[in-house]
Amino acid sequence: MTTNKPRRDILESPPQRNTDDLLQLRSSSRDPLYSSPLLLPLGTVVQEMLAIAVAVLGWWATGYGVAFGGDNYPETEKNGMVGWDGYFGDHGSADTAKKSFKMAVFVLQMGYCLIAVGIPVGSITERATVTFVVCMSLAISMLIYPVCVHVFWNEAGMFSAYRESGSLLFDCGTIDFAGSGVLHLCGGLVALVASLLVGPRKNRWVTPDEMIKPVIMPKPQASPAFEAFGGLLLFTCSIANTGFATREFVEDSVVAGKAMSNTLVAAGVASFVSVVIGHFYTGVVSPQLGCGGLVAGTAAISAGCASMDMEGAVITGFCGAWAYYVGGCLMLKLHIDDVSHAISIHAFAGGFGLIAAGLFTTKGSYQAAYYDNREDTCYGTFYNGGIAQLASQAMACAFVCGWTLFISCLILGVVHMTFGSRYPLQWEQNGVDYHKFGGECQFSHVAVNQDKNRWAHGVLSDTDYGIGKSADEVEEES
Repeated sequence: MTTNKPRRDILESPPQRNTDDLLQLRSSSRDPLYSSPLLLPLGTVVQEMLAIAVAVLGWWATGYGVAFGGDNYPETEKNGMVGWDGYFGDHGSADTAKKSFKMAVFVLQMGYCLIAVGIPVGSITERATVTFVVCMSLAISMLIYPVCVHVFWNEAGMFSAYRESGSLLFDCGTIDFAGSGVLHLCGGLVALVASLLVGPRKNRWVTPDEMIKPVIMPKPQASPAFEAFGGLLLFTCSIANTGFATREFVEDSVVAGKAMSNTLVAAGVASFVSVVIGHFYTGVVSPQLGCGGLVAGTAAISAGCASMDMEGAVITGFCGAWAYYVGGCLMLKLHIDDVSHAISIHAFAGGFGLIAAGLFTTKGSYQAAYYDNREDTCYGTFYNGGIAQLASQAMACAFVCGWTLFISCLILGVVHMTFGSRYPLQWEQNGVDYHKFGGECQFSHVAVNQDKNRWAHGVLSDTDYGIGKSADEVEEES
């Protein structure tokens, strides 16, 4: 016996709530300011968890084999991009110390893979479908990210600096110790492609009747406290990531200490400079820029964290903050809706960090982190190292951009045309949580009062209420 269960139709609206309550349901509001739902409690959490789950399977199935499988590039100069063994958890049959080491590397590198997967998920939140997110996660964990890992971090990789002999790019190899290019630039570029395919949130840019160009519409800020907690959590994990990127952690403890110390310094400088830049352009001391700067500084220093001295880390953090802010403004200018600023934080700052390693790497630090039998040109241009290392870094940056953008456009474009990439607009307006994820969520009340002290939009438009109005108009409305 079958029963016809009532379904939530596309045009059905969620039940109305008392908008005077301290806890308000923002995802079901019909106010144009809230026309796009906030998916953080259900939609975003579910998609992040699913992305992590399928990424683990993808890394187990093919990701680890592609990344760290055997390759004969040093002897034949062929391949250098894909490993041929280690698929589906094949670490050998005997329980030996070598197998245990491989399993430890498998788990550690899986953590890096999950970071790369999580970067683009935040960019397309509030409108991307579960199917699109899951397919994107599989593509990153099984192919896009592992190829970058193989090229740079596998001893047999085409651009690797981790082999003592054999063909090296410009006789040096590429410096990317903890993943400015492999991890951050790769994830940020996938986020860029995904954001372009999915499109901006509903009513993110609106063209008023009296204007020609679209104007960005502010969105409510859910919780600065949660933002700060997430930023600090990611920052803390990133410090550990840079330390554990050391190949022999016990024997090379000095290298690990330098990597973590430089990460702390660069992240602190980037956070402070980001806040100063935001205050200069908008008149507001933004906690969001402080958190974003922490992560941008980490993305920028990851490549050269073990091969730079402290002054190089300071300069890298300073420039990484500018890369973050300018990149964010460029995304707004191009009407690319990057919810979590992942493109500017990871792609722009990470790309600069890959180049910075070719400028600020010192000879002694390079020899400690890699090998001491390389050419005298294998260190920073600003330290009389010539242009060989800088050329290697530039070519590596070009490779990551070309590979990631091409494969992302190909795979995600097919998924977009086949399955679609976002929910119906009615669902977005009424609340995707209600229609797709089993119910609505409540948020603490957020202030939407106009900011009298802000005089410009800047990169963070989430709290720019009342911009463009005169002081008298603001005073009358308040």
